[in-house]
Amino acid sequence: MTIVAGLGAVESTHMAQRPVVLLVDDDPLMRELLCTMFTVNEGFRIGGVASDGFEGAMLAADLHPDVVVLDFFMPRWDGSKAAEFIKRNCPDCKIVAFSAVLTDQPDWGDTFLVKNDIQKLVSLVRDLTQAA
Repeated sequence: MTIVAGLGAVESTHMAQRPVVLLVDDDPLMRELLCTMFTVNEGFRIGGVASDGFEGAMLAADLHPDVVVLDFFMPRWDGSKAAEFIKRNCPDCKIVAFSAVLTDQPDWGDTFLVKNDIQKLVSLVRDLTQAA
């Protein structure tokens, strides 16, 4: 199986069994931290990384990831608009609303985590993919 996304093609039977995660955040340091967190954890594959909601939505449409970690407040398309597009084009994709400004789970997120609780993100995504 070959998956082509923002970070290139991946081929492997072992890797194909791991959930694909798309990371979408406008803060370059946060993107780097998220990449590190999911790379260190061998239970996931990073299918792509996007710096705004529009780019994330387009990658999701191409990749059809298992989970999108989606920031809310971003340029071009915010998390709400990106999630609407993602849900329309990837209905099986789960969305983690990941925000520093939201205080409650938005309608567009399958689950929600404030950025101050980032240490809980990998286990939250793991639980989300195992429940599917």
